[in-house]
Amino acid sequence: MRKKELEQMVSAGLITAEQAENIAAHFKLNESRVWRWVLMSLMVLAAGLIVAGIVMLVSANWYSIPSLLKMVVAGSALVGCWVGWARWRSSRPILSEVMGFCGAGMWLACIALYGQIFQLQNPFVEGLTLFFAGVVLIPFICRQRLLIWAVVVLSFVELSALGDGSDSPLHLLNCCPGYDHEYLGFALVLLFAVWWGLSEKWRVASARWRDYGWMAPVLLLVAVSAGQMMMYVGIPLEALKPVSYVLMGLVPVVLLLCKPRGTGWLPWCLMMAVLSLLLPGFFLCGWLKELAGVAEFRCMVDKPLPEGPVPLWVARFVGIFLYFSFALLMMFSGVRGQRMSWINISSLMVVYTAIALVADVLDSYTLSGLVLVVAGLLLLGLGVLLEKNRRRLIRFVRNSQSPSLSA
Repeated sequence: MRKKELEQMVSAGLITAEQAENIAAHFKLNESRVWRWVLMSLMVLAAGLIVAGIVMLVSANWYSIPSLLKMVVAGSALVGCWVGWARWRSSRPILSEVMGFCGAGMWLACIALYGQIFQLQNPFVEGLTLFFAGVVLIPFICRQRLLIWAVVVLSFVELSALGDGSDSPLHLLNCCPGYDHEYLGFALVLLFAVWWGLSEKWRVASARWRDYGWMAPVLLLVAVSAGQMMMYVGIPLEALKPVSYVLMGLVPVVLLLCKPRGTGWLPWCLMMAVLSLLLPGFFLCGWLKELAGVAEFRCMVDKPLPEGPVPLWVARFVGIFLYFSFALLMMFSGVRGQRMSWINISSLMVVYTAIALVADVLDSYTLSGLVLVVAGLLLLGLGVLLEKNRRRLIRFVRNSQSPSLSA
């Protein structure tokens, strides 16, 4: 629960001001959110320094410490972290989260320690899978705002490790007949859709899950940044296999199932379209570059290819135009859905587009100048439109006494 929600309940007459004050004191809502994050950061830094110091001390005396003592100390530290999490879960929630995060780190340390003691030569993917299996469910069992982000990052690393390699029975190349390395990129995109959709649902869920909603703008920022790079590189569209098309088609399905409450269908469908079409736009740009005779995305080229039927500047301009169109769609969906983070990230996409134009994207200064003028006029008109919508939204908020734009 947030203090703003308590103020809304008081305004609606659901609770009295005294009850709201007691609730805020019980849940420590009067404390500054900035201070709580600063305190958490300091505690994480302190825990990291302590762990690093212990590692250095152990490393300096590694060969003089019996193996049994190493295992006992590592196991005791692991158990101690989770005992500390349980001990301070109610009284000191920030410290409790830090202890849980350190407990996950000690699980990784124990895996590495046992592998070193017993001289295990297992492939990297097997140790990573063991570590991931030990921490993936923790944020879903208890609130762990730090560990949930580690789990998200680890899920992408784990999927990449499973799909790229063949030296372990866990690799998909060995356990899944018909698997191809091409599917890995599409599976990663689908995994992104799952995490971003869940983050958007958690943003408006109960108090426990709402703390995980902060991942949504971070994931979206990563997606649009990667999309900008993909538009510039591109690979041929005709190289795809049927399974790749199926994986691409599952992205809008996942996003549709993850629609959060409180977000209108129009803005959500526009966001679905943007995120679902980034990857096809990437392959379209690659196909146009292949027609232009550009082989910059190929691994080995002995000599430049001859000029193709499509000029190179057309292939590059199509990618820029598509990305700029996606930025406008996201900005419009942010205005309609009253989502400030969507508006801000779409503005960054416009900046990316301007950088791509200025960075010698077009071979001719004449064409570059014309495109910049047209883009500037479009942005000018867009700025006027956004300002009108912003003022209209502010009047609506003041009249209805509702909270400001959500994140």
